[in-house]
Amino acid sequence: MGKRDTFLKHVTAWMLCLCMVVVLVPVDTAMAKTSTPGVTITYKFKGSDAATAGFAQGTITVKSKTGGNYYLYWANGTKALDGYYEIAQLKVKKGGSKSFTFAEQTAIPADATSIIAIKSTKEPVTKTVAKAAAVYKIPAKKQLKSKSKDALYTFNSYSDIHIDEEKWGGPAAYWQYSEKNWEQALEYSVKKKVDFIVSSGDQVTNANFDNLDKEWKAYQSILAQSDYVNPIYEAGGNHEVRKDPVKEELAAYVKGSGLDCNISTIKSGKTYYTITEPNTGDLFIFMALEGGYRPAQYDEFTDEQLDWLEKTLKENYNTGKNIYLIQHALISGYGAGDDTENPYYGGSINKDLPSAKRFISIIEQYPDIIWISGHTHEDYRLGYNYSNNNGTSCNMIHNSSVGNPTTLETKDGKTSLSYEFHENNSQGYYVQVFEKAIVFNGANLHDQKIYPAYSYIIKGNTEKINSKTDVYTMVDKEDLTSGSVNSMLATVKTYLSVNYQYSSYDQYQQLKRTYYQYKSADTSKMSAKQLKTVYSKLNSHLEELHKVVTEVAMN
Repeated sequence: MGKRDTFLKHVTAWMLCLCMVVVLVPVDTAMAKTSTPGVTITYKFKGSDAATAGFAQGTITVKSKTGGNYYLYWANGTKALDGYYEIAQLKVKKGGSKSFTFAEQTAIPADATSIIAIKSTKEPVTKTVAKAAAVYKIPAKKQLKSKSKDALYTFNSYSDIHIDEEKWGGPAAYWQYSEKNWEQALEYSVKKKVDFIVSSGDQVTNANFDNLDKEWKAYQSILAQSDYVNPIYEAGGNHEVRKDPVKEELAAYVKGSGLDCNISTIKSGKTYYTITEPNTGDLFIFMALEGGYRPAQYDEFTDEQLDWLEKTLKENYNTGKNIYLIQHALISGYGAGDDTENPYYGGSINKDLPSAKRFISIIEQYPDIIWISGHTHEDYRLGYNYSNNNGTSCNMIHNSSVGNPTTLETKDGKTSLSYEFHENNSQGYYVQVFEKAIVFNGANLHDQKIYPAYSYIIKGNTEKINSKTDVYTMVDKEDLTSGSVNSMLATVKTYLSVNYQYSSYDQYQQLKRTYYQYKSADTSKMSAKQLKTVYSKLNSHLEELHKVVTEVAMN
């Protein structure tokens, strides 16, 4: 080999090594633009999704020559995102640095394009990019390509509402803030304009069976009186069934919850069902605990329910849509909802029970589904909210409690859950579904703010297939007047107030939504065609609700 060939060989090898170095050096550690001299932000993304849009896992570091207390916020081009807590507060020593680390699966918000650091001794009032000490520009490849407005649909995921007999027929006031918290949860749903709500169970407390009907009516009354007009779907928890045999309580759950508002399902009396999201075809599977009050002791799932689950998953998996499993109680030592190494909660489903073993064997065949549970009430800030068992199971999201999130307490050297009530703490998820990603934003429903560190992203697979339309039957009347429509509005208002116990059914919510659309309208200014349309919508939805009212009353 000649000198020229040897030189070229060395140059080629050197260039190859250089290319390898370039590939290995993270492109996501870019330093922030500095607004205040001597203050910088760096962000090193980590994990298997370090190069994937929307995944926040990694470490943010603030350096400061002067030191100080810095508030970090997700921001857009002009200011911190509305409705979010700070990412972190970092106290930096003079000439030093301080870091904050996002855990696995945590999410970069859909609208975030930067992170800003604001120097302040207390929560700043002004949170603009212009006032920031430093601004970190999120790389374009790490930003979600979709913004909030691009979500295919949104929903709230709630759990453990725990309406108690307080004020509804008994002296107990154990869940003393549950009614107020349920009102706030519905206010948040209205504020976020979600398409629907799912609940992972324990809508009621059922401490005294004699008050069960009153609790369901309280739950429904609050829903009916709220400004929330879209559907709500509930799974059955262990507090829905607190005495043996459970048949009577399961019947109360069927009547008290909305189920899927299908007459045939109401007739069947089954406590499990599916919902198909109309814009995408995404599937929501709702299960129910049928064994009794103590999941750690009872086989909660009947063979019939597990046969149905197995068949439903087999028929719908890998069909180009997201599948959500809404099931109340988590499995002990298995995934999200507890510290599996140091379990603080003893009431989970015993994984050695035959029905639990079969349940696990079924869902482990379908790793891309999302199982949403509740039950432990554990505060999001404990950090036990997401798990896929290191890639060996499905995606598991754990809901905290609307009624009362639990924290930890240590007594005599032993750590356990504290059930002390906190008036200003109620938690749930605001969920945004995009074509390739699903973002679970963990929120404090009292403050109506999202926790950046307790918001999670899961890879999704769906697309828009159609748009929701209001289906109704046009009445055959040509002489409708403004007075006719006003009279129908008054009839609907009365019907909604008298039959509030059906407020969790789709038909009730559809009638309520239509009523809200026109209740303040000046019908005297409507054309004949508009009067006929409004009257027809109200009349059609009233008839559909009345079918449900009649059917439930007969069963």
